[in-house]
Amino acid sequence: MYCWKSHLYDIKIVKKEAFRMKKLICAFLLAFLLIIGCGKKDDSKIVAEIDGEKITLSEFNRELDKIPMELKMFVATQMGKRNYLERLIMKRLLIREAKKENIEKEKEFQERLSEIKDQLLIEMLLKKKLVQDVKIDEGEIKKYYEAHKEEFKKPEEINTRHILLKTEEEAKQVQERLTKGEDFIELAKRYSIDPSAKTTGGEIGFHPRGSLVPEYEEEAFKLKRVGQVSGIVKTRFGYHIIRLEGVKPPSYATYEEVKELIRQKLIQEKQGQLLENYINELKKNAKIKVNEEIFKEEKPSEKESPKSPEKPKK
Repeated sequence: MYCWKSHLYDIKIVKKEAFRMKKLICAFLLAFLLIIGCGKKDDSKIVAEIDGEKITLSEFNRELDKIPMELKMFVATQMGKRNYLERLIMKRLLIREAKKENIEKEKEFQERLSEIKDQLLIEMLLKKKLVQDVKIDEGEIKKYYEAHKEEFKKPEEINTRHILLKTEEEAKQVQERLTKGEDFIELAKRYSIDPSAKTTGGEIGFHPRGSLVPEYEEEAFKLKRVGQVSGIVKTRFGYHIIRLEGVKPPSYATYEEVKELIRQKLIQEKQGQLLENYINELKKNAKIKVNEEIFKEEKPSEKESPKSPEKPKK
């Protein structure tokens, strides 16, 4: 049997609980805002002064924000920020000196400034008209990948280890010790003049053809089995003894490896087509007159044909 009194009691409890939660949330938000307020840096703080000219924290942070994403790692630490401040101070000093020299009023400066403005206008226009309209979906990327797999073929790569010696005599001595069964890695760490050999044991990693010193590469790719050791190889760095460590046969880059590369390529192609269409539309709606006479090739003047030599008189 339905009891309305019980239902009303439940409603009161719910309302009371809701009011209690509301108070808790408000208290939490107030505390959170107070914490943020206390922790917030004073943007009016002076970071540096140059003859009384102040660089505030907010100005400095704006300069940091202009740094491209791929370079932000260099200012991620306090030392990085301090070094960047030095660059900013240098920039301000140079600008001040340029103004003292009235560079801004020089004809060349004004001409170049005009060119920069024009270029920036074009870039901003194209960004507004073209960039935002380009969308590439996953299907397009996959379709391109399947149709152009040869573009993503990886050549054969080999991993080698070497011992680099200064003289041929030293190389022969090490070679002899190898033939007696001494450990290649230990000899590389001990005798190689390659600075990295102390930690790598002479290993240089996987490389395709065309990425190594020619003489070294030629001998390295002749090695057919892992563990095989070459003869002495002379390069401009010295005398090498090479050991084959591994072989990667030719293969194709996976879809995931090249997906973003393909996306950027397709975006550029679409943007190029959109730009061409946009330019054609602008031309169509403009009255353009060109004096083609100026661009006509001049006909070479007819040269006088050489006179025939007179016959000798009898």
